[in-house]
Formats: sequence, structure tokens, C-alpha cells
Amino acid sequence: MRSRHPAHRNPVAAAIYKRRIEADIARLKAAAELHAWAGDSAPKLVQEAGSLLYIVSWAAGECGIDPDGADMRILRGMASALGDLAADLDSVEAHRPALQSGLLAIERILPALNPWAIGLGAVELDRAMASGGFGTHDIVRMHGLEPA
Repeated sequence: MRSRHPAHRNPVAAAIYKRRIEADIARLKAAAELHAWAGDSAPKLVQEAGSLLYIVSWAAGECGIDPDGADMRILRGMASALGDLAADLDSVEAHRPALQSGLLAIERILPALNPWAIGLGAVELDRAMASGGFGTHDIVRMHGLEPA
């Protein structure tokens, strides 16, 4: 069976690209966690956690993660909290528990995701940002709960 994810013909280059994807997602996750647990910069929290949420949601769809699973429902709650926080940047403390819970759900989901799907999710994030950003409804649609 042929993979739905890109593979590089050179195994050494593929290993390097895969490691870069893993390092980038780890760096983004660490930044989001720092802002969610101790930060007071709402714009940075929305940017870092929102980017991580988008990438993981996209990759979860590609990898066939059940959108009705508990962790995926937590991600939708995280999306809602991020949307509310973006609308009221002074409400960090009110949304911090939902964001922390979402980041813990991401921690549990990540091992089930193909690194190539994560990389493609980052490409999709770049496209979304170039075309004006994304919102809670985009996350719900990525989870397959709304028509595209």
C-alpha cells in the first residue's frame, strides 16, 4: 500500500527532514506551554498555541484520528478558548485552564501522528495565515464535523 504522506528518495535526507519537523513542533509546543502556564502575553499565547493547534488538528485528520475522541473534543474547546482570548486579550486567566488542557491533549495526540502529516500541517498553516488566518470554525471543519 502506498503512503498518503510524502517520502524522500534519499533516506538520509528524509531522516534530516523528519528530525527538523520533530524539532520544530517541539519548539512550538514548548513556546505554547510556556505562555499557557506562566506567560502574560495574550497575543503570543494566541499565536503559539493557535499555530500548534492548527498543525496538530490538520495532521490528526490526515492520520485518521477519531474526531469524536476525548482529546479531539478538548482541542475544539481549546480552539474556542483561543477565539475568545483573541477577541478579549485581557482575559488570559479566564482561558488559561482550557488552553492548558488543550496542550495536554496535544501531548497525548502527538505520538499517534505521522511526522510527514505534521510537516504538511505546517504548510497548511502557512497557507491559512497567508490567506487571512483561521478561526474556531476552521478547526471544527478540519475535525470533519462541518462540511468544507
